[in-house]
Amino acid sequence: MKQEKKQILGNFINDYLLLTAIIILTLYTIIAEPAFLNTGNLLNLIRTFVPLAFVSIGMTLIIIGGYIDLSVAGLFSMMSILASMLSNRFGPVSLLLILLAGLICGAVSALILIICGARNSSDALFITFGMQTVFNALALLLNGGLAVTLEQTPFTRFLGAGNFLGIPMVLILFIIAVVVLQFLMKKMPVGRAVHLVGGNPTAAELCGIKPSKVILLSFSVTGAMTALGAYLLLCRVGTAIPTVGKNYETNAILAVCIGGTSLSGGKGSVLNTVLGVMLVTIMSNALNILGIDANMQSVWKGVILILAIWIDSRRKV
Repeated sequence: MKQEKKQILGNFINDYLLLTAIIILTLYTIIAEPAFLNTGNLLNLIRTFVPLAFVSIGMTLIIIGGYIDLSVAGLFSMMSILASMLSNRFGPVSLLLILLAGLICGAVSALILIICGARNSSDALFITFGMQTVFNALALLLNGGLAVTLEQTPFTRFLGAGNFLGIPMVLILFIIAVVVLQFLMKKMPVGRAVHLVGGNPTAAELCGIKPSKVILLSFSVTGAMTALGAYLLLCRVGTAIPTVGKNYETNAILAVCIGGTSLSGGKGSVLNTVLGVMLVTIMSNALNILGIDANMQSVWKGVILILAIWIDSRRKV
């Protein structure tokens, strides 16, 4: 009987809790402040959602693979500064250049983990924190610690605030990225390899799967996704500052955990992470609309992260 109750709790948590939380939070916010439904606020919500969502879906791959990446905050800041400088010089080609730069930076982080012999998230925690410090310093060095103003062009305006068939362009790009990564993780051998390495690295090696290749893939993808998120945010706000990525690593990990990806690796879903980002974004927007103090907002995020970790532990019972 006790085992059945645990199974029922686990099924509810896996299937309904996250979606229920999003619906309840949305309804409460609408009742408390009808301005939440204003077109301007909803569009702002979408464009706020997308940069964090790009970082989070990349982080999902890393955590499923049994690792963690704190460097994305510094990388986001560095990519934002670099993107503004590249865009001002190379125009639309800068989008491809910044994606390549993000991929290379992610690959460098992965190679450092491999060289250092990192085998799990505990090992990766401190190494990637070191990389965050490096990327933060580079963000400051690139323009002497000063902000860089983007020279807006039709291309950057279209990416930052444009629509296609009435749908924000940033949302279209994100949907494409989600579809590709979801297909990669659920239907392709490489996705199964990431799950196996995160769940049982010994078994993965016996099957001929090299964890080093999984690390390289997941960190490279995350680097590219982080760079794209930084580029799109830059196109929207028009200015890059060296500290723009602050707290992105916390919010991304929070969204991934809320989305049900196991911190111990081997289990997770890109689509569920999208729901996690939705909850985090709606919560932040709702707290701002309701006039909640910024420090209290951080308290709520901390409480939710603790609950997400508790729920993760309940799934394993």
